Amino acid sequence: MLVAQGLVLILVATSSAFGDITVAPSRGDRTHAAWSRSIAGLDRPSQRTLETLRRLDLEPRFKLSAENTLAALERQARKNPESDVVYALAELSWIEGNRLERRRSQHQAFDRFVDAVAYSYDYLFAPILAPGRSPSDPRFRLACDLYNAGLDRILRVILVKGGERLEAGVIRLNLQRKEHAFRVLLRDSPWRTEDVAELMLCSDFEVSGLDNRSEQYGLGVPVIAVRRTSTPGQGIDHFYPAEMAFPLTAFLRPTSKLTDEAGAVTEPREFLIELIDPILYRAVGQGPGALPLEYDLTTPLAYMWSRTDLKRYSWNGLLRPGTVGERAGLMLLRPYEPGKIPVIMVHGLISSPLAWIPMLNELLRDTRIQKNYQFLLYLYPTGVPLPIAAAGLREALLDAQVRVPVESRANFDQMVLLGHSMGGLLSHASTVHSGNRFWELNSDRPFDEIIGPPEVLNELKRYFFFEPLPFVKRVVYLAVPHRGSEVSRGVIGRLGTSLISESDHINSLLSQLIKDNPDAFDRRRFRRLPTSIESLEPDAPVLLALLAMKPGANVLYHSIIGANRAGPVATTTDGVVPFRSAHLEGVASERVVRSDHGVQKDPEAILEVRRILLDHLNGSLAARSRLGSMPIHAPMPLGATDDSVLKDLPDLPRLVAPRSTANDPR
Repeated sequence: MLVAQGLVLILVATSSAFGDITVAPSRGDRTHAAWSRSIAGLDRPSQRTLETLRRLDLEPRFKLSAENTLAALERQARKNPESDVVYALAELSWIEGNRLERRRSQHQAFDRFVDAVAYSYDYLFAPILAPGRSPSDPRFRLACDLYNAGLDRILRVILVKGGERLEAGVIRLNLQRKEHAFRVLLRDSPWRTEDVAELMLCSDFEVSGLDNRSEQYGLGVPVIAVRRTSTPGQGIDHFYPAEMAFPLTAFLRPTSKLTDEAGAVTEPREFLIELIDPILYRAVGQGPGALPLEYDLTTPLAYMWSRTDLKRYSWNGLLRPGTVGERAGLMLLRPYEPGKIPVIMVHGLISSPLAWIPMLNELLRDTRIQKNYQFLLYLYPTGVPLPIAAAGLREALLDAQVRVPVESRANFDQMVLLGHSMGGLLSHASTVHSGNRFWELNSDRPFDEIIGPPEVLNELKRYFFFEPLPFVKRVVYLAVPHRGSEVSRGVIGRLGTSLISESDHINSLLSQLIKDNPDAFDRRRFRRLPTSIESLEPDAPVLLALLAMKPGANVLYHSIIGANRAGPVATTTDGVVPFRSAHLEGVASERVVRSDHGVQKDPEAILEVRRILLDHLNGSLAARSRLGSMPIHAPMPLGATDDSVLKDLPDLPRLVAPRSTANDPR
């Protein structure tokens, strides 16, 4: 019982946990679809459409036969294209499609929904209709909603009837012996078409655990793209979270109905479904006629994180560090783009990369940040001694540098580290000269005089001796205990330390050195390296040594400090880290926000991180212009697409209906 209570206390006191992010199927009929509100009651012609029918003497005919009326309107639209007529065709096609759907005439309803999309597209984009088109006309917004609603219906039929596999880049849909062909294209994105395993509609899911949504109303249907995993945990798959998902927007480019000759439509009718990357594109169309792209960045993000196994590493990383194993390291959220500046997010004690999701969700709302920054998450076992954990981060970043082409280093060399709590200490250790400060905590004899197997000496040298990484240009500290925390001292700290499984490997290294150098070490001092919790005790020698190390040149530091109560700043605390511990002299900026220790999810802190990133961007852009570096959005050599995807589209995704998450075995 005491052990359980102690664990709870440690978790409450030191972790950066937040409420679970969950994604569940939407209640009701697509409650999150923006268009559903504006056209919910559109089951009969609007007043403007009725006026168009009266003007053309078609109102009596419509009461007798909607199909005949639509045919007459189509002839009129081809003969004399007018915006009023084309809009009426879009609206009436939608109404008739819904009527046929209620009568279970699915193939006929599908044709009407296709027509609704095609005529809406013409109304919004056809140059010949420009004189009669006005964004201030209420029908303009309704045409956008009719386009989205019709595309939503089309995609839903495809989800059910489109088949398990797609052939030659085309979805072939047969409805009562009538064939439709939909070509699917994902272009101008670091994601490739073959990266997509499944597509699901964002509007089919409800998100909880995130306060705000990163989305935009416009044209198109937001979808969740689930990444295809070929070799789980191996190769490039190692750098993506399990159940990797990313946002796309489906956009249907129909052949203009205005150019169709009556009765001349060939079978099968062909259409292009374009999957647009909303990180790169925010509008469809060209010039003054461009319209905002509808997108949803939050639902795919939440969908992915709700299905990963990362949460279990919070406790396992502390108590059983060895279980993290090969999963530790950098984590990509999209294919690496060398035209962007990397931002590395390093979590704290008893935590995981999930702690950064609220901040990520907010930062991705800013288009400048989206277009110029690449976010990578870092996972590490928080129970290992601080020098070892810090070495792991440095080596992961150095390995990433090796993978970046030399000609693309200009942006990589502007790297930003965001470190929360203990993650800030690891980040700090990536930007300083160690000198002999770590080693002198363990021995008074110079390291060069120590006798031992070369492999043992080399490994210890990794932990105790290091230089600042030259490509790290800025570090943001969030609630970082530079001088420790009282929580780590006393009963709670001792209990936590006792529960951490020590590394047999490290213990054997130390034992070997003591055996080979009996007079070089104080056995009480060098018997084992202090655990992560012991390293966070106030004025812990390892912290004082780290704080005294000389920072590298051209590195800027920022501090964001939490205060959970009002009062003089010098006496405040976030409940774990007091101001006097988080405060550093000489930083480029310091911001105290009203927050507990989970400051990385605080709105004011997120705004401050955003400010810092934009400031860093302004400085780095100026530097890159002087160097003549490569442009933003350059393609990535590893796993990126190129223009060839526009010619050949192999192995398109499987489209599936949303699955229930209530009993998801994953």
